[in-house]
Amino acid sequence: MSDFRTFRNAQRQPAQPLHKVIDPAAWEPHSLGDVANWSYHITDAERDALVAATEHFLGQGLAPEEVTKNNFLLEGSFRDVMNDVREELRNGRGMVMLRNFPVDRLDRAGIAVAYLGIGTFLGKQMSQNMKGHLLGHVKDLGGDYADPNTRGYLTKVEMRCHADACDYVGLLCLQTAKSGGASRVVSSVSVHNIMLERRPDLVAVLYQDFYRSRKGDFNPGEEPWYKLPIFWFADGYFSATGAGAAIDKAPSLPGVPPLTPMQREAIKVYREICEECLTDIPFQPGDVQFLNNYVALHTRRDYEDWPEPERKRHLLRLWLADPDNRPIPPKQSNDFRGRGVLPAGVKLNAPLDVHELA
Repeated sequence: MSDFRTFRNAQRQPAQPLHKVIDPAAWEPHSLGDVANWSYHITDAERDALVAATEHFLGQGLAPEEVTKNNFLLEGSFRDVMNDVREELRNGRGMVMLRNFPVDRLDRAGIAVAYLGIGTFLGKQMSQNMKGHLLGHVKDLGGDYADPNTRGYLTKVEMRCHADACDYVGLLCLQTAKSGGASRVVSSVSVHNIMLERRPDLVAVLYQDFYRSRKGDFNPGEEPWYKLPIFWFADGYFSATGAGAAIDKAPSLPGVPPLTPMQREAIKVYREICEECLTDIPFQPGDVQFLNNYVALHTRRDYEDWPEPERKRHLLRLWLADPDNRPIPPKQSNDFRGRGVLPAGVKLNAPLDVHELA
């Protein structure tokens, strides 16, 4: 069986600005190879344990959003696997693919509980939108990607490489598209290092703050934008976030200045290098992808969906906060990590599906 656990032999050196970053998350597509070579195939016994823990939880009459590490009684070897997944996200490649999740043995409520349950081994669930959804639904609901207040996961177009507003993001595939829709992932560390070789002057620009749209997810009295650099350093660790559509949409918001010529050039070069380094990862039902948002960017290819609503491409998403992830500057911690989307007066919930823009 393949072993995803690169953290066991990983090497990291203290990172500093304008120097090559030596970090186990600095992978490139040629070093990954076929997904079967670095994914983890959940065993039949582990599937049984997941189903048993789910049935026990549901038997208590609890709602999916009430799942915790203490009440999701996962027994056996898969507990150790999930602990290793967290370690790989923190101190390894920053990306893990699990296969054979028991979507074929559980109904939608059971799938939600099992998925949220394994997420508790990685971090605390976070709200992903202004409706307080702890369980996100990535599916085409007819959204307009060009709209500054529409988030890309509600459309079917190819998105900019980006990182989500959490420590770890999880994607569980329920159904695939008629064609297209492959997941695409790139190492932020490798992008930084390649750009440093070619254009160190522009790398320095990406250490500065960039305005970003909140895409409509803000409370009264809050600004519709926030500021964050693309690359940053703290306590000898490199971290990053993407230059996704949030940057493109920000200048249309009140109080946001236009990008400078150097900023525009830096973003252009950065995106070109991202495109060079992206690797496609085809999803199948039962595949679960976890990423550390500080060292990995993700997007997906555009896709053609099935005409029947019940067959539409559908992924379930988790946003997770881990206080023991790599250190980041206090300003970034306040603006990004652990914040998620905080809807005032909304009870956190885990809907089993969505049928309108959310």
